[in-house]
Amino acid sequence: MRDIAVLAIVLVLSGCGSSGVEQVADVDEVLVRTAAGTQGQNELAKVGVQLTGLLSCDTDQVDDGVSVACSGTTVDGQAVELSGTATSLPGGNAVQGDFVGVVAGKQVLTTECLGCP
Repeated sequence: MRDIAVLAIVLVLSGCGSSGVEQVADVDEVLVRTAAGTQGQNELAKVGVQLTGLLSCDTDQVDDGVSVACSGTTVDGQAVELSGTATSLPGGNAVQGDFVGVVAGKQVLTTECLGCP
């Protein structure tokens, strides 16, 4: 469903010149930011990291994908960071790329996909 929506936006914006391309990139950033926050939290939970709330994520277009930087707090007050570069959205809420999760300065997670089975 999401893929159809993105395709529809691409088709609508394809006649809009360079501003259309920027708008499509913004849509990709929003999709990556949302999926990375949700799936990043799930991946951290798999390694025993429980958060007080949702991860807060920022994204930025880079040459090879979308840069992702998320932060949050564990239930015992430790700082959490999840960062990496998303290279594709294979469907659903999954995000492929290279990601690292850090809690209180210690790496606890490294993965090539957030939300993949």
